[in-house]
This record gives sequence, structure tokens and C-alpha cells, in this order.
Amino acid sequence: MIKSFISSPRFKSKWSLVATLIGLPLLVSGCLNNFDTPPVQPAAYISIYQGSPDAPAMDIFANQNRVNNQPLNFAEVLAYSPFYVGERSFRFSSFNSTTTLLQKDFTIEQDAIYSMFLLDRVADLDAILIEDEWTLPTADSAQVRMVHLSPDTGEVFLQFSNLSTPVTNNMSFGDDSNFTMVKKNTYNVQIKSVATGDVLLTANDVQINGNRVYTFVLRGLAETTNQNQKMDLQLITNYVNF
Repeated sequence: MIKSFISSPRFKSKWSLVATLIGLPLLVSGCLNNFDTPPVQPAAYISIYQGSPDAPAMDIFANQNRVNNQPLNFAEVLAYSPFYVGERSFRFSSFNSTTTLLQKDFTIEQDAIYSMFLLDRVADLDAILIEDEWTLPTADSAQVRMVHLSPDTGEVFLQFSNLSTPVTNNMSFGDDSNFTMVKKNTYNVQIKSVATGDVLLTANDVQINGNRVYTFVLRGLAETTNQNQKMDLQLITNYVNF
């Protein structure tokens, strides 16, 4: 099963971020010659995906600022949001708990766009930050990548029906592929083992639309009796070129 979450920052292109200025009320006075507009704070955009299959619902903090309003559960994603740049300490804790599951520092660059992925079982919880660099999609094509977040699955690659070559190279746990142009179409999508060539997962009739940027997430556990943690393939829409 493939689930799709729309998480678009809605800026015109990959490199043009939108800064929103709050209008200040005009003061009734005889002179406004010295009125200055407050400077816009440098920012970057980050989405956050919870890919740890056995982790509890989470609260996320950037330094002391809470990022999410609702608990973030396995296979859920927070849409792109602005973050201050520089060295930022991200802390992940159980929902409404002071117990820290992971704390990790990242350097955030101005005007960059990132995806952060939580990964591995909760005992070995980790986070990776990936800069999202894609080519602007067109009406006839999409940009597609994959992130491998299944900790007990070996090397795999992503294959689309009707395409002679795989969409990704061989990928190990924790790897992410580059964005690749794919023609809009309806595809049967397969995750294949590099070691054996076996098909590990199949999703039929997956519609890839033009003017879209997508991420396929391989997540969950290959060996589990918990259906909520079972290995699956998830489709996220990063960006729509309106």
C-alpha cells in the first residue's frame, strides 16, 4: 500500500523561498521619513518524517522551541516549515514526556530546503538531514527519489514498470537517492533485493503526475508480527509546481 502526504512549501521554484512580512500599523504623525521595515530573519525550510517503526508518538524541539502541535507518529510527516539558520539542536522525546529519545545537532544553511528523517528502531534511534535539490518538474514529468528506512532489509533498488533501467542505484539502509526525472504515467512499482533479485514489495497502478516532486520511503520492518510496523512503501509529495 502506498500512502501519499502533501507537504509543499508552495514557493515558485526550488530556489525561491517566500518570506512573509507582517504589516506594521501606520502611526498618525506628521512625518514617516525615518520609518524602517524590520529585517527578515534568515531561514531555511525543513520537513520531518518519523521513520522509526517501534518509537512512541513524539514531540520535537529545535533548541527550546517545540516544532509540532500534535504528536508525530510512525510514518507521519511534518510539512516544510521555516527554521532559523546556524547550529540547531534537535531533540526528540516521547509525547508529553521529559524523556529524551535522541538529541542531535545540525547546521542549517540560509535559503536551503531539507528533509529530516528519523530512522532505526527506538533503541538505536538516529536522524539524518538531507538537502533537497531537485530540478523543476514540468507538465509532462516528475522528479522522483527514494529513502531507505527499513532497518532489517538489505540492499535494494526501486524499479518502475515500462522503464528499462531502475529508478535508483543500489541502496542500503539509511541511504537516499538523487532526484530523477520520470515521465508522468501510471506505473507498477517494485522494491527489489540487490542480493537475490527477488521482488520484496509491489505497488500496482501508482500514478505519477507531472509538475510534482516525490519521495518514495521504504519504511518498517521486514521481520515482524506487528502489522503497524510491517515493511511498506510510502509516497510523499514534496512539491507541486502550480
